[in-house]
Amino acid sequence: MTAIRGLRLRLPRRGWPVAAASAAALVLVVAAYALLRPAPATRRVSAVAGLPALGSETRYSTGDADLDAIQDLFLPTFVANHKDFTGRLGTVRGFGAGDLYPQIWLRDSATLLPLTRYYYDREELTSWIEEHLAGQQTDGALFDWIARGRPDAFRAWAPQVRELYAAGGIVLSADKNTTESDQEASAVRAVYLAFQVVRDRAWLRKPILGRSVIERATSALEYVLTRRRDRASGLVFGALTADWGDVSPTYADQRAIYLDERTPRATGLYASALVAQAARDLSELYAVLGDAIRAQRWRTEAEHLRAAIEAQLWQPQHGFYRMHRLLTPGLARGFPQDDDVFALGGHAVALLAGVGDDERARQVLASAEQRRTQHSLATIAASLLPPYRAGAFQHPAMASEWRYQNGGQWDWFAGRFVRAEFERGYSQRAGEHLRALAHRARLSGGLYEWNERNGAGRGSGRYAGSAAALGDAVVHGLFGVSLSADRLDVRLRLGASAGRLALLEPASGRALVLVQQRLANDRLVVEYVGRGDDPGTLSVRLPPRGQVHAALLDGRAVPFGIETVGEDRFVSLPTDWAHHRLVLEVTLGHTGALKP
Repeated sequence: MTAIRGLRLRLPRRGWPVAAASAAALVLVVAAYALLRPAPATRRVSAVAGLPALGSETRYSTGDADLDAIQDLFLPTFVANHKDFTGRLGTVRGFGAGDLYPQIWLRDSATLLPLTRYYYDREELTSWIEEHLAGQQTDGALFDWIARGRPDAFRAWAPQVRELYAAGGIVLSADKNTTESDQEASAVRAVYLAFQVVRDRAWLRKPILGRSVIERATSALEYVLTRRRDRASGLVFGALTADWGDVSPTYADQRAIYLDERTPRATGLYASALVAQAARDLSELYAVLGDAIRAQRWRTEAEHLRAAIEAQLWQPQHGFYRMHRLLTPGLARGFPQDDDVFALGGHAVALLAGVGDDERARQVLASAEQRRTQHSLATIAASLLPPYRAGAFQHPAMASEWRYQNGGQWDWFAGRFVRAEFERGYSQRAGEHLRALAHRARLSGGLYEWNERNGAGRGSGRYAGSAAALGDAVVHGLFGVSLSADRLDVRLRLGASAGRLALLEPASGRALVLVQQRLANDRLVVEYVGRGDDPGTLSVRLPPRGQVHAALLDGRAVPFGIETVGEDRFVSLPTDWAHHRLVLEVTLGHTGALKP
């Protein structure tokens, strides 16, 4: 996104689901839910036979005051960004990027789904996807954003905006920041994530102006591989920008968001990793639909992209991946050499997409922390380390160091990077980074679009991407919830710390309540209950040097496995997500108490 898009809107507050109640005995029952407009409804996850209630909404507790406090900003941020209008296909419900932005942006909205799934029902998860797909061009390309209103309302900062649809008093406008190559992959990612919630194969086959959702998603990714893939390297290309950014160095005005004959081109880590992830997502969707041939085709594409990233962008001398490789150096004369610039967003996306083996992941994460320390930053959120020198970009949003996409701190990507740290097995450091992000957010007074080097908030003060990424890092990183279409797995990464989590997924009715406690005599206790018929596995991270000599499930000894991921070690056992109490008897390899 560019710094001067914004029109400030006052959005109506609107309702959100759900009511839930506990039944007798040990079963969590989620009551009926409905979206109420305009007055808010109440969501409640009640106590379950000794499991304490965590409040009147999806909620967590970690014992860290900053981390626990920021969750109170998540829902208000989504409410402030909620969009509700009539589009080509009917009612469209979704979210803007920030409270300064009137549009529904494709890539931003895709990154909200990991958290909005726990606050909103199906319409907010799927209707905006369908409307974006309805605006697909004949070659498969998708727009960056759609919005209700005539093009003239947006032209000052989107010069190439066009009228997308007009009928019966409805006018939709759209534009695409062609410097980027992530719109189509974001759409595929959104379809994949929404399906994990709605679990409805019929939705994948739903016709959107004559072509199904899955067909349009496939056409979108085909467009990228046909029109935005460098044949020599196998990588995805776009304009030369700062990592995931949309501002080229060529222009000082809004022409900087478009790729033209004067704009230098480069292959990139961020776009290539995102397309690799989307290809894997598409493969899994085709597998669900029983199409083994297409599933294999997209698995192969994903592997080719990952292999190209490893071959073309890995830098053993630096211990991280190159941000990009220039394809048109003649158009970038004077632009700084940037092989030694660590790009946070590209690495976050790459690590989550499975790029890099265990050793390379270890080096990347160590390099990020080393750069953070070297530049005396309080959080891991700086977009570039170091930033480009002043004047490398002509656009005023990017012309200075440590500002906007040129080294500004972005929780939108930092949250995803922290989740990657958790998933790659570095929970202790990930927890430290997560708590630092939460502390900075509280000090700055909100979930801003980006923060200056000193932590001051800039841009939208209620930025949906920041809320989603930080919530994602908590729910799926720290608490390790993996709720897919047919499984519920939890990889609890609290270590020896106590914590609580209650989740409710309105679109599916699935729910989870879990509590971890540390008792005397070095025992860890995890009590949990879920609603749904999904099989799964519960894994509990052990404290450093901790050894388990017994696992008692509801008072009976059960077999368990020990799994090592990065620096983390887990006790793992299968579960049916009925109400259970797991007691782990842990001994330490030295004298001392359990530590997180």
